Amino acid sequence: MSYYFLVSSLPGIKLDAKPALSLDAFCATCDDHLSSHDREALTVVLDAKVPPSIPHPFVEQWTARETQLRNATARQRAAKRQEDAGAYLRSHTGFDVGLEDKVEEAFNQPTPLERERVLDQLRWRILDELAGTDPFGSSAVLAYGIKLRIVERWAAMDVEIGQARIGEAVENRPDSEKKTAEAIV
Repeated sequence: MSYYFLVSSLPGIKLDAKPALSLDAFCATCDDHLSSHDREALTVVLDAKVPPSIPHPFVEQWTARETQLRNATARQRAAKRQEDAGAYLRSHTGFDVGLEDKVEEAFNQPTPLERERVLDQLRWRILDELAGTDPFGSSAVLAYGIKLRIVERWAAMDVEIGQARIGEAVENRPDSEKKTAEAIV
């Protein structure tokens, strides 16, 4: 199904720019335009806690790629800690070698913020691929929704709030770990 009016009314979004439309407003608009099947698919891809239980090609492909990305992230973190990542890995269909390389590249970034940016740029590229060739199709709408969620996350980041959270985390650590954590901050 094509959503000409919906897609043509959506503002453009960029990873590094504040969104002109909120995710809530986007979802409300989608309620009026999407079929019930596509609306359910949007709910699934926007809420990671909802298991992908509907047969929708975009949902299946996105879930597989996101799971592979999270698995690669878990392997990178486990390797840095010299632990086994097996308990954190989830099964998925398909395999993208380039994705594994990009996650490794992300973990070679000098700061956690830069690592997150590379991972979200990777997600953005995946979403561009999964949106397909029909800019008015349901896959394009679902990809837009996930991109909007990513952009809102970046727009909500605040240096002062981040520093406060780091301080709280350091305070809540056992005394033996506080000295190491304080040295990092």
